[in-house]
Order: sequence, then structure tokens, then C-alpha cells
Amino acid sequence: MTKEPKNISTMRNAIKIFMRSLGVLEGKKAFCYDCTYAQCHVIWETAQEKKISVNELATRLNITKSAVSRTVDDLVNKGYLDRNPNPDDRRYVDIELTKKGQKVFLEIELNSRRYFEAVLEIIPENKRETTLEGIQIFSSALYQVLKKDTLE
Repeated sequence: MTKEPKNISTMRNAIKIFMRSLGVLEGKKAFCYDCTYAQCHVIWETAQEKKISVNELATRLNITKSAVSRTVDDLVNKGYLDRNPNPDDRRYVDIELTKKGQKVFLEIELNSRRYFEAVLEIIPENKRETTLEGIQIFSSALYQVLKKDTLE
């Protein structure tokens, strides 16, 4: 096995710590209430639109429609989402938050805000802007590689 360049090794190690610190390996984290990360993102996207389709969720979350459908099913069973026929085209279903789902969304938002405020507090004030800019650049690069890979 060949040795990795130092910057790639450093990046990979930082990402491993990043993912472990967010609880990605377990699929749950305190700020996502009793939801997995996928469920948390479905709730968040649904809250932004009030009504959304499985197709739109799959596009936004960059996961398959079948994965979204399973996630939505789990959230319907928890009482957080409803599926309603689209009034304009009954072949389609609108996904909406229930009252219980709206409360869960607000809890997720509050917990998420508190979590990331605590993280930001640890970062020295004179490095916060640079850190946030780096995260945005890195996220954009990840997304571009992901899109490139899905097109090939």
C-alpha cells in the first residue's frame, strides 16, 4: 500500500472524527430528538415547504425514492408526518408535518441550535469566520464530487 500525501491523510482523519463526533456511526444524535439523521432531514425539508413530494425529498436529500419512502413510512408510523393525496393530481401524494411533527421539528431546531452554539463557542473567536468559510468550501466540494460521481 502506498503512503497517502499528508494533506489527504489529515483530511480523512479530520472527517472520521467529525462523523464520529456527530454520531453518524450510530445513526442518531441528541439534537435529532428520537430520529435518525435521515428522518431529521426529511422533517426539516418538510417543515420548510409545508407540503412536499417523495420525489422532491429524494432530490434535495440526494437519496433514492425508495429510501425516502421507507423514511417517510417510519415518520408516519411515529405520528410525525401525514401522506395526503395531492388535490391537483391524485396520482401524487403530499407529505406534511402533523401537529406532533411540528413540535418535533421545533425541538430539533432548538437542540441543533444549542449544539452548534456550543461548538462555535469552543472555536476561538478570531478563527470562526475562517472555519465557517472552510466548512462551506469543503461542503461545496463534497457536493460537486457527489454530483459528478452520480452522473458517471
